[in-house]
Amino acid sequence: MSTLPVPSVRNSPRDETLPFVPCRPFGPDYFDSAPVRFDNYVELPISKERLFEIFADPDSWSQWATGIASVEWTSPKPFGPGTTRTVTFWGGAKVYEEFFKYDLDKGEMAFCFYGTTELIWTSFGENYVVDALGPNSCRLRWSVGYDPAGVFGRIHWLVRPILALNLWSYMVRLKRYVRRLEA
Repeated sequence: MSTLPVPSVRNSPRDETLPFVPCRPFGPDYFDSAPVRFDNYVELPISKERLFEIFADPDSWSQWATGIASVEWTSPKPFGPGTTRTVTFWGGAKVYEEFFKYDLDKGEMAFCFYGTTELIWTSFGENYVVDALGPNSCRLRWSVGYDPAGVFGRIHWLVRPILALNLWSYMVRLKRYVRRLEA
């Protein structure tokens, strides 16, 4: 069992003008038992530290993560466990995230949704592990785990292959984005 605390959703930021669908919070062990899990890997021509600078830049996400319209960090720097952020997708749906891992030295960050504006998941999270391969090279291991709900849960068998391809394509686009930035 994990020794890290499960995120707390009390007093977490959210848009009070939109519906709020709570998600089940969890800790690091969830990625070993998530009902649905995708794992992707990519080697990037960038240092681990520089990659975390890109992750911390709210404007970078919409450049390589198709579907993301904006990212707003709702906690001040320095980021760490307990940090929150709001991600808005094309079409206006929002997800509210709380990080339970954020360690630049270890090259790890992970979060779970504490809520959304639409019933799509009962739980959802992402785990990022970055290994330095050299002074200007690293490997990102990215896991996405979730439990689908509502209409998405009923049609998940149909969209799962498309989602797998889309998540894999994030790694391709991230590599292109990194190359453009570092050129």
